[in-house]
Amino acid sequence: MEISNNTIIITGGTSGIGLAFAKELLTKGNKVIVIGRNQDTIDRVVQENKGLIGLRGDVSSAESVREMATIIKDTYPEANILFNSAGIMRSFALLNEEVSLEQMTAEVETNINGTFWMTKTMLPQLIKQKEAMIVTVSSGLSYVTSPQHPVYSATKSAVHMFTDALRIQLNKAGKNIHVMELVPPLVSETNLEATSAEDANIPNMTLETLVQKGIKGMEKNKKRVVPGFSKFLRFAGKFFPDRLAKTMSGDRG
Repeated sequence: MEISNNTIIITGGTSGIGLAFAKELLTKGNKVIVIGRNQDTIDRVVQENKGLIGLRGDVSSAESVREMATIIKDTYPEANILFNSAGIMRSFALLNEEVSLEQMTAEVETNINGTFWMTKTMLPQLIKQKEAMIVTVSSGLSYVTSPQHPVYSATKSAVHMFTDALRIQLNKAGKNIHVMELVPPLVSETNLEATSAEDANIPNMTLETLVQKGIKGMEKNKKRVVPGFSKFLRFAGKFFPDRLAKTMSGDRG
């Protein structure tokens, strides 16, 4: 796919991976709309990165997603790329009685519901474009669990499975929408927690490198981009998941 002259919607676009891709895609001659929950953050990001367009919304809220879909349809009817980057990662002990049910499922609401809902609401618009693309961001931890983050791996596994199903359905329907899964390893310069990965001495990747590999994958219409240590995690998840999960927990025994 040509990575220029597109109108791109990026959820979680005011920080981390989403913002890094937004900046680079902007330099390639695209119109880039970044979605975030906090208006002050959106204003700062847009001011610091001339050309970016901000849109306030919460992907964990079905009502907000519907409102954003309407705004995008009315204001950016030519939008042809959806980049699902919104995500959170939390560490907690399941035996901790102070952890509420709402705290426990916050990652589900953002990582799973947000990706599913944004994709579903944008599909009617994307189908109308001559060529379109959906990018989902999963994680190397979709292949192997991180015990300190008991929900995160589960949510990213769900994103992985959903992406495959989405791709197959669109192909069978003959729709010209490319679907790519980006599977980052631990990435430096993001606000996701990485305690377990650090304890296990798992190597990380810079945002710059991840963006370069991701955009190259978009240009080549790759089904998935699995860079750096994520390749090992994919292999380990097939052949020795229990041993690696134990190592991820900090247990060397």
